[in-house]
Amino acid sequence: MTYLDQKLSISLEESAATLSADWFAHKNNPLSPPRPAGNVVTPLVCGEEAFKKVYDCIMAATKSIDLISWGFDPGLRLDRSSSDSLNLGELLKHKADNGVEVRVLIWNNRLAQIGENSVIGEGWSGKGGTSLGSGLRDGQPADTSGLDDKRKKLLAQQQKQQARLEQLPANDEAGRRAIRNDLIDIQQSLDNLDTGYTKGRDSGGTVQDPDEQIKTRNWHRWVHSHEARNIEFRTRDFKLVGELTYDDQNGLRMHYGRLAILWRLLKGESDNVPFMQMLLLSLFPSHHQKTLVVDYMDPQKAQGFVMGHNLQRNYWDTTAHAYDDEAGKRDKGFGPWQDLSLHVLGPVLFDLNHNFCNAWDKGSSWIRRVFKGTLNSQRSAVKPLSLIRDGGEPAQICRTQPEEGPETTILEVYEKALGNVHQYAYIENQYFRYKPLAERLKKIAADYVAAGKQQDLHLFVVTNNPDSGHFSSSTYEMLDTLGQGELMPLAHRDLLYDQRQLAYRQRELNARDPSPARDQELAKVQTQMNEQGIGPSRADELLAMDPNKHYNQAAARELEPELLPPKGLKIIVATLVSCKDGSGASTAPIAKTREQRQTERDITEHLGPEQGTAQYKSIYVHSKLLLVDDLFFTLGSANINERSLKSDSELNIAMPSPQTTRTWRERLWGMHSGVSVATNFPTPQKNIMKDYQNWETVINKNWKNQQSNLPLDGNLVRFWDVVTPYAKALD
Repeated sequence: MTYLDQKLSISLEESAATLSADWFAHKNNPLSPPRPAGNVVTPLVCGEEAFKKVYDCIMAATKSIDLISWGFDPGLRLDRSSSDSLNLGELLKHKADNGVEVRVLIWNNRLAQIGENSVIGEGWSGKGGTSLGSGLRDGQPADTSGLDDKRKKLLAQQQKQQARLEQLPANDEAGRRAIRNDLIDIQQSLDNLDTGYTKGRDSGGTVQDPDEQIKTRNWHRWVHSHEARNIEFRTRDFKLVGELTYDDQNGLRMHYGRLAILWRLLKGESDNVPFMQMLLLSLFPSHHQKTLVVDYMDPQKAQGFVMGHNLQRNYWDTTAHAYDDEAGKRDKGFGPWQDLSLHVLGPVLFDLNHNFCNAWDKGSSWIRRVFKGTLNSQRSAVKPLSLIRDGGEPAQICRTQPEEGPETTILEVYEKALGNVHQYAYIENQYFRYKPLAERLKKIAADYVAAGKQQDLHLFVVTNNPDSGHFSSSTYEMLDTLGQGELMPLAHRDLLYDQRQLAYRQRELNARDPSPARDQELAKVQTQMNEQGIGPSRADELLAMDPNKHYNQAAARELEPELLPPKGLKIIVATLVSCKDGSGASTAPIAKTREQRQTERDITEHLGPEQGTAQYKSIYVHSKLLLVDDLFFTLGSANINERSLKSDSELNIAMPSPQTTRTWRERLWGMHSGVSVATNFPTPQKNIMKDYQNWETVINKNWKNQQSNLPLDGNLVRFWDVVTPYAKALD
């Protein structure tokens, strides 16, 4: 069943016609048309593979290097197979010194940098320093002398909040929820104190290597100095109002700003999105694209990347996802990390270059464009046909680009691909937060059932727990639409409490004498209940139940979640977890201080058994991949959330490619579950059914293993979030 919007004509001479599913975007202002053939792609799984390929590609460049990314760290070691390899900053400097034109374009919002530093060592000034403006003169190492004082203060806050939690009455749910959120934030601050990048006035390096700050800051000073040749490093952000620009290829065109994004959201492009969320999406959009094109003007040598990986240390990991950083060859505190990218050859390089040139020319002064011309015009001699590679396949570059068009072709491709699904869809994504896609899948399954299709559709999802009270409603609603709401027991309980309060209030108001004020409030309560499907019988159920008892049993894994997938759908929602040795074997316990052991006990007691356990470590899923029926995939920078599909700039490749889609599935499913994909049955549908059974077996076994702190089989575990309360999404 394919959802086509094209009109079809069949000649009178023909008695039949063959139809093929349309996988490409046509409606939502696409920058790039589908390229019919000649594109050759190579899947790259995890940072070890992807960054090594990026390193080799840049090292081989002879003419130009064009890089777009959300994050950038000049100290990132791309190739860790050799101690002689250059870090990213040194590599780009080496190529520039040898006459290669290097252009780097990175997103940077000064306020956002305080919360999450994406441009390491660039500083508030943009020319070397920290995100809070210090370190502007000479490179200085990070001052870590205050870490012990910060740790003591955080531990004291933690003990104070735990004492408050114990004193609260059991029915003070709002108070308990607030303290629980504070405890989660405090624990995250403690974790961040000893791992990863330094923060605030110390930003620029890592906690373990304070002297790294000198190198990163000095690289930014060099790239902006008169000594730098053949390299230009720029950052970009969204304008508030927008601006009128001109280039040779497109003429005059409007680039829209933040207010235009807000206006589009307010006009109804996003149903059921709270105003505060709309405000944050429009005031703090990011340029989230991640691409690289090398030697574009030499079609025989030109190559490129569509990436999920940012060029930062977080993103380097191996497919083994070792529990210990040292065993995994990672920088300490930056993993485990799951991510995907794609090496590309062929006509889509024309579109990657076009996207880069548009962004670059927009940031060039009009004086420069008048006297030197635009980058688009300088590269107009290369045409898509000159980039065709033998044995290649069709592909399209699709984007979310609110500044241009605005373009939302990534959303169009997702909607079309899920409309075409016949056997399975596989989603591996950092977020799972866009309810309309869940509703679309639900409708597709219902249509198949109504049409008499016997086999169920299979949906496989690998994502992360929200781990934040600010985002839970969008994840919960996505899951609940698919009958998986009880995978978030705390959010589920909080929602039940809120619904029960409505039922209580309705009964209370009905018992009062009629009055204008009472009637008005009763109507409001009744409307809220109707919106949430709470009729009289459901109200009786809510008033009779004890949601907290259900949550306590769920948090202790004493009961299985009640999963009610829509008719015609079979669903598995999973996350990835690493054991201590990365393969399931147990290792000697790590020595801990008395305070650390007490902290772990307290977290386990108050927040659920998953918090504070030393045996497992979540593998952060940063991938952005959709597979459909071993026929089609899309990969790139776009997450499944409102931000990526509507308000940030994103870039994906969409490709109907049975060979590459199959390659993705075989590698990823085998890697995550530890079980090879099924090939024994004569039909694809039966093989997918067997794969689904294999996943269920692995997930159910790992569920029991986690109950007893036993090693896992593979990395695949059931999505299970007992610490995130229900809260309206802000992002």
